[in-house]
Amino acid sequence: MAHLNAVPKVIPIRNKEITKEKLVKAVGKVIAEVGFQRLGVNQIAREAGVDKKLIYRYFSGLQGLVAEYGRTLEFWPSGEELMGGDSESIRSLPPNKLFSLFFKRYLRAILRRPLTLEILAWEAIERNDLTRALEENRVRTALEFFELMDEDPPEEVDLTALVLIMAGAMNFLAVRSRKHRTLGGVSLQSEEGWKRIEDTVDLMLERTLKK
Repeated sequence: MAHLNAVPKVIPIRNKEITKEKLVKAVGKVIAEVGFQRLGVNQIAREAGVDKKLIYRYFSGLQGLVAEYGRTLEFWPSGEELMGGDSESIRSLPPNKLFSLFFKRYLRAILRRPLTLEILAWEAIERNDLTRALEENRVRTALEFFELMDEDPPEEVDLTALVLIMAGAMNFLAVRSRKHRTLGGVSLQSEEGWKRIEDTVDLMLERTLKK
């Protein structure tokens, strides 16, 4: 007969989904701290508190784990977030207002994600398969939004170049706001400063896209 005061044996329960979530959260934190070139499975496993073998079992390796993180809302806003649940109203907007709405909401969305800003800063100086793994979902999100555009923009406007310039500007300003209170006399850490930037985005895109 077992002793009445004996400690019952604890049988560990493995929960695949909880472990995967730990790894996905851990990889975002580690990338923000060390960047992509120094990123390794040992660091991520230590941060998550799990065996590094699980990175290969659940994600087929480091690149698969980074790609999974890139699909999370913690890292990147969804099309639904940027649309604000109002896709039908957006569809009726002229191109200049639709583009302006997208980039203003995009800017605010990445400003709400401190880890994302750190990762974007690393992306500016590093380029490899891991950075490319993060890009796929971002492209899909933008396309999902712009597919709502019913009215064609002016024929002379190169939309691909325009999106590139605007996204680059939004990323640059958001990333700089991590370390700089102002840039060119415009506050990057106050509502007044961001409103100035948003008003200028409205004006630029109205003059570029309005027929």
